Amino acid sequence: MNAFGKYWAFARIAATEAAAERATLYGRALFFAVILGVFSALWRAVAEAGMPLAARHQDMVWYLAITEWILLSAPLRHLEIQEQVRRGDVAYQLPRPVSFPRATLAQCLGMLLVQAPILGVVAFGSAYAFTGTLPSPKALLFVVPFGLLAAAVLAELYVALGLLSFWISDATPLYWVASKLMFILGGLMLPLELYPRWLQIVAACTPFPSLLAGPGSFVLHEPGDLALSLGLSLGFWALALFGLVELLFRRAVLALQVGGG
Repeated sequence: MNAFGKYWAFARIAATEAAAERATLYGRALFFAVILGVFSALWRAVAEAGMPLAARHQDMVWYLAITEWILLSAPLRHLEIQEQVRRGDVAYQLPRPVSFPRATLAQCLGMLLVQAPILGVVAFGSAYAFTGTLPSPKALLFVVPFGLLAAAVLAELYVALGLLSFWISDATPLYWVASKLMFILGGLMLPLELYPRWLQIVAACTPFPSLLAGPGSFVLHEPGDLALSLGLSLGFWALALFGLVELLFRRAVLALQVGGG
């Protein structure tokens, strides 16, 4: 079996497992719908009170639907990696003729291919139910591929956080820090154009705007040059995080060999 076939097998197995974990998936879907309902009511009240918004409250709901769809679709693989490191399972996987980080990334893609379509239907249905409007077909055409790519890059970030478990006992605090950075610098709830200029500049130096605000902005602005710049940015961060994952794992293996673990 060639290398692609090996990693495709990991992806298929992970997809099967994700499809079997219906309770988790349904829980995410319910949480997703509740979040959209709450913020839809909030922004409608703000609009009716005459307070200024960056866009129509319907567009804000669709923006949130896209950013939350990306965030909830990305597999939280760092938790499993952390447990594998604690139990020492990673050491037993080293002799296998596959790369552990690449197999893990393949599993993330398999899970993503199951979770993203289901949560995408929830996002579309809930946003339409709460707003009674639809974005332009062109916007949706751009949202789907860019959103999937952004979720895959986000999964790479989670894998990198999980690999840090080789040096720290608990990677959960790092995940919470990353979550807060995605909330603020990624523009999870609000478009970055509402932020102060200095904060927009800081956010642009991180991957977070490309992961959330970038795909979400397709429903606020006409996809044009934004699509090209966003594609280049996501491609850059995808390669950078892949390199980081490979580097972290090699350093971890070296540490295990030197330490005799």
